[in-house]
Amino acid sequence: MHALLHRASVPAPYVLAGWSFGGLNVRVYNGMYPADIAGMVLIDSAHEDEPQRAPKFFLADTAPAYLRHPLYLMMKATGWAGALRFMQRRPQLPARPTKQQVIGALRQQPKSLVTDISTGLMVPESYREAHDLARMGSAPLIVLTAGKPQRWNNPEMARQAAAYQQVWIHEMQSQLTRLSSRGRQIVVENSDHGIPDEAPEVVVSAIQEVVTAARVESQ
Repeated sequence: MHALLHRASVPAPYVLAGWSFGGLNVRVYNGMYPADIAGMVLIDSAHEDEPQRAPKFFLADTAPAYLRHPLYLMMKATGWAGALRFMQRRPQLPARPTKQQVIGALRQQPKSLVTDISTGLMVPESYREAHDLARMGSAPLIVLTAGKPQRWNNPEMARQAAAYQQVWIHEMQSQLTRLSSRGRQIVVENSDHGIPDEAPEVVVSAIQEVVTAARVESQ
């Protein structure tokens, strides 16, 4: 992302917004290039303590540590060689597709699938990087947190998810506000983890607020 922004001549500083796993990515970017960052919005961001605190059924099974990097390289090679194109049907879009249909088609592209799978293989490393590079100083930061637990049909899973949601809101997500001396949390009461789809206006408002604060600070 750093190379793309500079090659596209998009001048720093930036306000970064990251949802879910993307929250780790923007935190790592900030840790590596702090001078580039004017502010940040974390949208129900992944947290490095999830492997220790989340119910086990929340966590995806990961390959053993010694296999993760070879599998990651194999997936990247598969994408580069174009092997997935022979195993996939290309989605057919109508003449005037909606934004959701376009996004869905993009997500079905082989390079998108390869990126999703290969990224999942490196989740433990991403948790560690975000933790080790956890610093933000005094840049404006808003942490948007889902107010509702994720839905589970199994009653016991639903009970555990509801209990974990309180830990998620009041401990783990609250902790992220301390990345900056100007961090604050907004609990999005009417949304679960899918805040960008269920409460997009809250995301837009938070980004606008951080952008405004960053501009005032720079004057």
